[in-house]
Amino acid sequence: MSTLTQTPGADHARGDRPLLVRLGVVLAAYLVAGAGAGVLWERLWEPPAGLTYQGRWFLEPAGPDVSFASIALFVVIAFPLGLGLALAAGTRRGDELATVVAVLLAAVVAAVVMYAVGRALGPGDPQALAAGEPDYTPISGELGLTAPDPERVGWHSTALLAFPAGAMTGLVISYLLITRRFAARPRG
Repeated sequence: MSTLTQTPGADHARGDRPLLVRLGVVLAAYLVAGAGAGVLWERLWEPPAGLTYQGRWFLEPAGPDVSFASIALFVVIAFPLGLGLALAAGTRRGDELATVVAVLLAAVVAAVVMYAVGRALGPGDPQALAAGEPDYTPISGELGLTAPDPERVGWHSTALLAFPAGAMTGLVISYLLITRRFAARPRG
């Protein structure tokens, strides 16, 4: 008698629940990993030294290799983390398209979270700090994904794509190389 009282969409709603839980777990895992990666990025990064002169901050010694360290470290942390999480997400078969979309969106959000957490934990903007300081005052540089030039915006960097690129690479490896199971096809 209980089957007669159920609504027609009840079975469909129950069937979507495991998929929604799985996608929620993927998103939560990427968010937590992004926050943890931001903390790790800030902890492993060594701020470049600089000096103030006439109310502005300058790298000392100047050079692209000094300012590139934070970008390289971001990529070295984000790419393998995105890859590993995607390998874990891709091992479960079924609803691959939903998994791909969820992993891609979660990886983009995780990259932004990683950047925001690392930047929030790092030192402040040296240009702003240099404004009120006397000449030749040592000030550390800030954690960012671009060169520390005053006209640059800190988050305009292709390094933010390292997390999603690692995630998509992980899904490709997972779907094509690791867990691919060839189904027996009827011949005839």
